[in-house]
Amino acid sequence: MIEQQGRVVAVRNGSVDIRLGGTSGCAVCDAGKGCGAGVFGKLLKRKPVTVRIENTVNAKQEQPVMVGIPEALFFRLAARFYLYPLLAGIAGAGVGYHLSGLVNTSSVVSDLITLLAGLLSGAAVLFLFGTGAREFSGPVMVHLLRVIEFPETRNMKTRKLL
Repeated sequence: MIEQQGRVVAVRNGSVDIRLGGTSGCAVCDAGKGCGAGVFGKLLKRKPVTVRIENTVNAKQEQPVMVGIPEALFFRLAARFYLYPLLAGIAGAGVGYHLSGLVNTSSVVSDLITLLAGLLSGAAVLFLFGTGAREFSGPVMVHLLRVIEFPETRNMKTRKLL
């Protein structure tokens, strides 16, 4: 299960709206330490996404929660939107290069035909595979896993009781 932290922004009849994203990276990257992915996140300025999920863990308003998607779904989506168009682009470029060699064109025209064939075949596969919603039909794919409780909040609750 691939997990992402979010925050409950609304509680509805048996479901919750959870805001995901909007940070530049993990907590270490946001603090300016770590691998540096936070730098790219700040450049891209990811906008938060709100999803509605069945409230299986009795989450309350403004609570931090952990949601997840199955790895199999993640890999299918990655292949669908990245791998298949890339492979089709490479194959299309190869076909374009071969065809330009048969026509006996100049090197500039040959390169142009190769580029266009690669781009068109990659875009065609992305369009064909990207239009269906096969992965999201059936059961809900994003799962509410748990409410996140930080040690500080547990200590504060016990202090209030004493």
